[in-house]
Amino acid sequence: MAQISPCLADKRVALVIGNSKYKNTPSLVNPENDATDVAEALRAVGFQVTLRLDAEKRQMDQAVAQFAREASDSDAALFYYAGHGMQFEGRNYVMPVDAELQDEISLRYEMTSIDDVKAALERSNGVKIMVLDACRNNPLAAKLVRSISAVSRDIPNVQGYARPEKTRGMIVVYATQADDVANDGAGRNSPFSTAFLKEIKEPGVEIGTMFRRIGGDVYQATNGQQSPELSISLVPEYYLNQSETDQTIWARIRVTTDSATIQKFIERYPESFYAPDAKARLDLLEREARDKTAAPLDPDKKAADAGGITSPAAAAAQKEQERIAREAKAREEALAARLAAAETDRQNLARELAEREASQRQSEIERAQAKRQEAAGLELQAAQARIDASTAGQKAADAKSPPMTADLKVAEAKPSATNAAPSPLNAEQTVLVAPIQSELRRLGCFGGSGDWTSSDMQRTVAKYARYAKLATPPASPSAEFLESLKSKQDRVCPSECSPREVESGDRCVAKSCGPGEYLAGNGLCAALPAAAPKRLATRHDAAKPATPSSRSHCFSFNGSQYCE
Repeated sequence: MAQISPCLADKRVALVIGNSKYKNTPSLVNPENDATDVAEALRAVGFQVTLRLDAEKRQMDQAVAQFAREASDSDAALFYYAGHGMQFEGRNYVMPVDAELQDEISLRYEMTSIDDVKAALERSNGVKIMVLDACRNNPLAAKLVRSISAVSRDIPNVQGYARPEKTRGMIVVYATQADDVANDGAGRNSPFSTAFLKEIKEPGVEIGTMFRRIGGDVYQATNGQQSPELSISLVPEYYLNQSETDQTIWARIRVTTDSATIQKFIERYPESFYAPDAKARLDLLEREARDKTAAPLDPDKKAADAGGITSPAAAAAQKEQERIAREAKAREEALAARLAAAETDRQNLARELAEREASQRQSEIERAQAKRQEAAGLELQAAQARIDASTAGQKAADAKSPPMTADLKVAEAKPSATNAAPSPLNAEQTVLVAPIQSELRRLGCFGGSGDWTSSDMQRTVAKYARYAKLATPPASPSAEFLESLKSKQDRVCPSECSPREVESGDRCVAKSCGPGEYLAGNGLCAALPAAAPKRLATRHDAAKPATPSSRSHCFSFNGSQYCE
């Protein structure tokens, strides 16, 4: 006879703890109910459950130790805790009912560390699940904060749980977000446990999907005030409720000839999509059973069988059986067609949902890219405006100020004596200098040469830091600095030309002046001074070279000498 419920062959163990009646802080209402109901739900889906209510520190430690032994050869291990919990210095704790927190030292001896629970779960060879509905507002945690603050004036974060660390092959579920507290609930169970008890009843739901549904239920039930946090590092799919669904059961028993199995299916799933087909199949089996019972009592059929002649009644009965067989076959074919159509619809819906999600993700990516490009454009325009204003001011100042002397230029080029000399580079840093110079040159910030400690290189790095809006220039070459340069797509440093140069494309070229003009040091074109007239030389003058008078003023320009 076909069976409806499958047999679970794997070993699945669970430890469920619910602490309500605390000795040093007001009692909680729901953790005892949460733990009791969750333990019953886990037993219903095939877990061997150990339940502990209002456990003291020693009892909790013993329960965790026994749980570690049971998990050693298990295919799945689950820990569920409801009650007070807290964090301290990034570590998470659950709170026994006899805990008394005087200072941070008492945490180690009064609380049970989540790290100990993780160690017990990791002994399992299969799936490891940790569920903590344990972030209720904790008065003892507030007392601990006051005691620590009175000594060190440091206010630690103890409310809620710290963000979970990723653990290989483990599912970690917190009833609310990191650093937040959960709601104890006004009914029999907390919002999280209520959602858990609801979703675990549905068979054939992958565990990640189940906990995401729980998160949605909690968020809706608390009007957005509580949102569970889920961390999954499982590779294969896993089903907490491994019972068969009505679809899989009907696919297995639809051709059975056992009426009791069909009747049991109808009673278990009266609202199922396949209930009408099951009723039709049951009617067919019952008619066939009645026909087989009535056939030997038909005298016409007996006489016909004895004489080898088919009586009208026997012929009618045979036709009726053939009709029933044809109807049964037609119903089976129709059922198979409906199943195929339903599977096709499911696949089309899944594909449509996947395409819709992909389209939404692409739209979000495009919108984000457009926003980034718009922000980058606005930032570039603002930077260009600042550069133009600075260049205009510098040109105006250069026009008013006298040309810079050679001594002043040399003094400006020298690094300040007060600057500390860069630290010597190691071999790894030395290798990074060349690609960093190449990227700085691509971004318009570097036009010289030299190693990292050269004044030219130091000015270039300072220039990039100024236009890239860095808080401080990097003190030494690093892989992070090189990667940040490679991430820049557009030019960062604008062209900075001297007063005697103009920008042409991405380069600075010398200014040119008109005929009869020369380029002054301030970058302005000025008229050439008039040349003194040459007197006619006599024979006596031709005998000796002409030398300028000691009272005359001479100067050279473009290879020619002029005297006044």
